[in-house]
Amino acid sequence: MSSTSGPDLVESDTRVLLRDPNFLSFWLVGGFTGVIRWFQLLALGVYTFETTNSPLLVSIVPLLWMLPLALCGPFVGAIADKLNRKILLAGSLAMITLVSGAMAGLAWAGELEFQHIAIASILSGIFWATDMPVRRRLLGDLSGGAVSTAMSLDAATGNATRMLGPLLGGLTLQSVGLFGVYFFSAATFAVCFVMVVMVRVSGRVSPLGSFTLLSDLRAGIRYVRGDRKLRRILAITVAFNVFGFPFTSMIPVLGRENLGLDAFMVGVLSSLEGLGAFAGALFVAWLARPANYFQLYLWGTVTYILLIFYLSILSYVAGGPYHSLVVVSIVLMMTGIAGACFAAMQSTLTYLGASPEFRSRVLGVLTLCIGSGPIGFLNVGWMADLWGAPTALLVMSLEGLFVLLLLWLYARDDNSA
Repeated sequence: MSSTSGPDLVESDTRVLLRDPNFLSFWLVGGFTGVIRWFQLLALGVYTFETTNSPLLVSIVPLLWMLPLALCGPFVGAIADKLNRKILLAGSLAMITLVSGAMAGLAWAGELEFQHIAIASILSGIFWATDMPVRRRLLGDLSGGAVSTAMSLDAATGNATRMLGPLLGGLTLQSVGLFGVYFFSAATFAVCFVMVVMVRVSGRVSPLGSFTLLSDLRAGIRYVRGDRKLRRILAITVAFNVFGFPFTSMIPVLGRENLGLDAFMVGVLSSLEGLGAFAGALFVAWLARPANYFQLYLWGTVTYILLIFYLSILSYVAGGPYHSLVVVSIVLMMTGIAGACFAAMQSTLTYLGASPEFRSRVLGVLTLCIGSGPIGFLNVGWMADLWGAPTALLVMSLEGLFVLLLLWLYARDDNSA
């Protein structure tokens, strides 16, 4: 896309991408819906803990959001290789707009209960299952030779939403309750639906043969199994989503139970992780080169889990971190930076590692691996119910470090073979 190099190349590619109205529209849709994702997760986490006092039920909410990633992700990827991706994205936006509107109505009528939140969370997860194989595939297709810049830009935007979303979620919940949370969500999704419908892009489909969902899905899985690099990438994705990312579900519990914060301040606390992630993603976009993509991805994962371990053990030393909001804030910002290295390189490595005709299916398999997260949320949730959030995070981080050690030993043996 450009003959320049280094930071100038990244800046030049970014300008070119954002001048493309098609790329800009899909990028903005990702930003708007990303804000709502974190907006809802924070608000629902605080609301659930306030009404049930159960860390397990708090962890169940993101678990239900992620479950469809495992159940639907690969199927969406196979479908996206054969059908119009723009129509798929518009249809999922229409569905989630109606769901949010219905939840706003229940909240307004005072009839909203946890089972309604659970059902809406599952339906929200179905929407998010379309993001990786559909919207991000469209971004990659529209980026030309600047795939890394496009994915890093999208990851930076996603991390910025992790900063803005919790702030708005805590403030809205504290000010107008769950009605405001779901009303604002429905309005934002409706705007995104209109943006997707109006954009002029074909949502190109694969010319390969007839549509056979199960065989296409099996072909995508076989493709991944036959590629050693993709196997490693996806194994690390599973480790991060089972033993790292579930940490975020405990932030409302730590904020309310250990720090005694109100809903807005819990949102501020959660947004600090997003602030670190945003700064980290911008740094990755400047630093990333094909030669170090995998190193950024791997060490981002290792550092993220190590920081969870560090935060958890501080609760056992004099004073503990939960007497100091400053300590917790610094650690959360650092986890955000480490997580940004993982997130930015995850899509880039997977996209570039697959041949064009298999990319949506491989991104669908990636969504399946991300969908392993419910195992981690259930794991940390029941431990927090039994022993408290700090001990749960300590055990989870040790499990994660042990699994990463096993993956390293396996990779070393694989290289020797």
